[in-house]
Amino acid sequence: MPVHPVRTLTAAVAAVLILACRAKPPEYGTLIADPQPAPALHLADAQGRAFDLAAQHGQLTFVYFGYTHCPDACPTTLTDWARARALLGPIGSRVHFVFVSVDPERDTPQIVQGYTRQFDSTFTGLVASAAQLDSIKTAWGFAVEREEMPGMTMGEYGVLHPAGVYFVAGDGRMKFVFAPGSKPDEIASDLKRLM
Repeated sequence: MPVHPVRTLTAAVAAVLILACRAKPPEYGTLIADPQPAPALHLADAQGRAFDLAAQHGQLTFVYFGYTHCPDACPTTLTDWARARALLGPIGSRVHFVFVSVDPERDTPQIVQGYTRQFDSTFTGLVASAAQLDSIKTAWGFAVEREEMPGMTMGEYGVLHPAGVYFVAGDGRMKFVFAPGSKPDEIASDLKRLM
């Protein structure tokens, strides 16, 4: 049977339109060229409930590694998350914001939960044990380093940690990373494009 040129053209146009209607790439986040499944992240929250990143099917998830004694990047990032979520309005409920402490010596699940809830009651706060943190650092490809700086009293210390925010799409793949200092309207704009 001969191929009808009009039908072929119609099918090609339909395919282009379908692709055009799919989620657009981010304008502000850094797109990962070959997105892979996000590394494992399986921890318990303050109530002892298991959180498994791999089980968040269909949900957009932000993951940030920080600590509650952080003087600058962590509170700024969570403040920006809260503002971005507010800018999203009702569709903000489709986004899961997860803060993971990299300071198990001082942060307990209860402390981290209280800390994240100061910014937004829907945020998830998790703490990895020292052993879990070692596995997470290897899987996610980052380092954490204790840092003592001039002016700190005895026993105080800072923690060098990744400053970027990881974005995991509904298919479980890490799609892009937001650089430190990304503005709430930029985050909200990219999320709307993805939705």
